[in-house]
Amino acid sequence: MTDSRERPGTSGAGDDDDAFGEADYLTGDGGVTRDLLDRRPVVPRTVAALYEARPKLNPNTAITEFLRRVHLQERHGHMRVVDDLIGLQRRVGDTIEHYKDKLLNAEAKSGATESAKFGIGHFDGQRAVVYVVDWAFFAGSLGEVAGEKFVQAAELAAREKLPLVSMGASSGVRQHENVLGLIQMQRMAAAANKFQHTTNRPYICVLAGQVWGGMSASAVPVADLVVALEGTDYGFAGARVIETFEGKQVPKGMQSAEANFLDRNVDVLVKDVDELIAFLGRIFAADRSVNKIRPEKDAGATRPSDVVDGGRAMTAGPEGFSAALWDHQVPEQTVQVPRARRDRPGTEMALREALMARYNEIAASAGRLDTEFFLQTVFDSAVPFYNHVRFEDEKTYPNVVAGLGTIGEQTFMVIGDQPSYRLSGGYVGKKPANPGPEDFEYAVRMMQAAQRWELPIVFFTDTLGALPTMAAERRGQSRAIAQSIKTSASHPLPTVSIISGAMGSGGGLATTPFGRHTVMLDSALGFVSEPRSTATILYAEANPTVEQVGMTLETMRASADDLRAQGLVDTIVHDAEDPYATSRALRAAIVEGYNRQYGLTPRRLRRQADDRLRPKTLGRLATEHD
Repeated sequence: MTDSRERPGTSGAGDDDDAFGEADYLTGDGGVTRDLLDRRPVVPRTVAALYEARPKLNPNTAITEFLRRVHLQERHGHMRVVDDLIGLQRRVGDTIEHYKDKLLNAEAKSGATESAKFGIGHFDGQRAVVYVVDWAFFAGSLGEVAGEKFVQAAELAAREKLPLVSMGASSGVRQHENVLGLIQMQRMAAAANKFQHTTNRPYICVLAGQVWGGMSASAVPVADLVVALEGTDYGFAGARVIETFEGKQVPKGMQSAEANFLDRNVDVLVKDVDELIAFLGRIFAADRSVNKIRPEKDAGATRPSDVVDGGRAMTAGPEGFSAALWDHQVPEQTVQVPRARRDRPGTEMALREALMARYNEIAASAGRLDTEFFLQTVFDSAVPFYNHVRFEDEKTYPNVVAGLGTIGEQTFMVIGDQPSYRLSGGYVGKKPANPGPEDFEYAVRMMQAAQRWELPIVFFTDTLGALPTMAAERRGQSRAIAQSIKTSASHPLPTVSIISGAMGSGGGLATTPFGRHTVMLDSALGFVSEPRSTATILYAEANPTVEQVGMTLETMRASADDLRAQGLVDTIVHDAEDPYATSRALRAAIVEGYNRQYGLTPRRLRRQADDRLRPKTLGRLATEHD
């Protein structure tokens, strides 16, 4: 890929910590040589360009339509402020305006008695408790009434064992209530936490318009999933406050929901209320009971009639952000990507040559299968918790994606590395996934949601390593990787790890808990560090030769057969010429791995993993030493 672009989420102003320069395209913990990557020039991408192209959003219209669609059955709609709590005043011309005057004016304009309301709503047949903050009343500001209604909404959802949805637009804490308003942030965050610890139902926050201050730092970030309507702006301090403090202008679009998505502060963008209702309904409809899965013969997706043998279809839609739901996406271009393995299994290719072919293919070939393809083909149904963005020829995904996937009656949380692509005419180039701190933090939040929702997890791993930049180091790369490793290894329900490409270094281990059930494609590799980096260390050469890299790769025992011989891999799945055959085989392996763990307590799961990972050479070494 080109090295002239900026990292999505930066302004292009030249900040060394944020610039997405050459180092970000050096793949793996140490780097893949640049000749493996597509370097065709493209027009630089900036957040401002994406911001200018985003749709307009009227929050009042969106909230009104949302309330109509969910048929809200409101509770405690009469609740209102009855006293001038603080007495904050301002002079307006020759008169003094009191708080109660402001409330009466807001009520006359909006027809509501407060900014917040809550009750039972309906999402395509699924019931949920809905809390809505309406910008039309006092700019959606939060005070004692809004805080109390959120607390009561969370308590109602817990009593009724229903999901909780917080939706709307807010300017922050209402200044007229001072600290009495401010402490509603504490009450809302505590109520959300209590709900999450007393129920296995989802808590999802939806941003619709302007979301600032108190709302942005209480009810929003503690949610299991943060969803935003396109056209929303989101942050704690508004642009005027930041500009006053910093003495310089905030770049256009830097606090948009779109920029927040690129920085992983927002999980999913939806196009409109219609997609929002469908998205939430599919999440709530997913069965969360833990069931043993009946083995199926030849179950799973079959190759669509419009896809050529031995390949898959790569689609691209209009520029900007995709719809989150796949059936809401409108492809403008479709490219057939052949699945032709470079290591040519079944031929007389030498082992070292075959390993190098796999290594190069993992680094650069768009023909390899990715997490999104597996989500779409391994499972009976899936709900993606991410978007991709297209700008010029670039189809960019987050480095780590997640979603719900269902096999039979069992729902899984699916978490995996995801490459990005470039589509130019009939050519498809690939940029491998190099997760950074924000990606690992996202993965941890999805694992925590899976634990709360009582879901087993399927991990797909395909990364040569974590993002090797100083900016990533300063943002806490090591801590983020360690937290991801700890959370994945301690999940209290079954997990199945699938190494679909490279399991590279700590960045790969972060989403590959070993010791329970590990599946590996026969075209995949696993290594302690990216092989060129390992060769650099072994030979003390900044640019090791192909022969040195090849010998390193061959002797480090990185293949699926090697890892199975070491007791780390349970099942090897053939990466077939037909990608849909590969998906069917992976489905069977997931069912087998899940069923082996079904019914085991969290303590037993962890103990078995500990026992399997215990060093097997200690006894022999101790005997030899004696």
